[in-house]
Amino acid sequence: MASRIRCNPQQQRRVLAVALAQPSTATPRASVIGFRGSCKTLPTTYSPVPHQLRLLSTSQSWRQIEPPQPQPIHPQPELAPQPKKRSRVWKIIGYGSLLLFGAVFGLGFRAIVSPPPPLVPGSELDLMETKIIHRQAENLKIVQELQADPAWESWDAYETLSPEHRAQHISAGAMAGSKGIGGYHRVFYNKDSGECVSVIFFGPATTGWPGVVHGGCLATLLDESCGRAAFKKWGGRSGLTANLKLNYVSTTNATKFYVIRVKPRSDDELPEKERGKSHYKIFLDASIHDAKTGKATVVAEALFVGGKGKSGKGGLTVSGLADQGENARF
Repeated sequence: MASRIRCNPQQQRRVLAVALAQPSTATPRASVIGFRGSCKTLPTTYSPVPHQLRLLSTSQSWRQIEPPQPQPIHPQPELAPQPKKRSRVWKIIGYGSLLLFGAVFGLGFRAIVSPPPPLVPGSELDLMETKIIHRQAENLKIVQELQADPAWESWDAYETLSPEHRAQHISAGAMAGSKGIGGYHRVFYNKDSGECVSVIFFGPATTGWPGVVHGGCLATLLDESCGRAAFKKWGGRSGLTANLKLNYVSTTNATKFYVIRVKPRSDDELPEKERGKSHYKIFLDASIHDAKTGKATVVAEALFVGGKGKSGKGGLTVSGLADQGENARF
């Protein structure tokens, strides 16, 4: 409880000045009673200067003086950065890019899953497409090397087949045209080694799964290529496929160039019991490679029988090819 002082106004001001001048010292707690201009102080106990000093006067009412209270400092809230407004031009560019990407992706996916119908073989558009494919083939390294080597002769596949035979031929007839295997199919033959190399372009109509050449198409061409090498080895006499073993190493993609290599085995590569029978029995190794990377996609082994027959006096002949002998080009 604050000390009560009863005195005249002059003494009251003096006491207040003394109390304010000594805020840190102990001030005697006393009751001062004034009598007609005099002031009498009653001794009391000491206590620290109170926070409040209540003054009692006969001429003035009670007043309460309080020290100023510190005002709390509230931190100003940080304003969130306002996002920059995107320019309308950039919005148009962004939406246009998304629209273009969707259109290109959609058309590309549709072309793979549901390609357009193939061109009619022999039509004007088909011939134009064939010329474009031929120009691309002339730039292949393997084609340039084989054409420059005099040990290799070359021709277009099936060029000596008669129109009647061509119409019945699965490769020269059903798979003809730029969308099949007729876009480019060049055969190179080495008479000394008996090796046969075919450079071929697989069109989009040769696929089974979208974009991948059908395994049956690959087997057909390997069978033909092995038969072509055996036919040339027998001097124009034909034969039959006795065995054909295929190993599909990786996918063969459409609309790309591939190389089919076929090489007859020599007697040194055959078992003892099979040697000396090449006049009617030929074992061959074949493979399909990417024309640019050289990666193998199919590996095969084949056995053809026929030729001059076991006795060396007979054998099979093919109508329209037997009279051509070694000059037959199919």
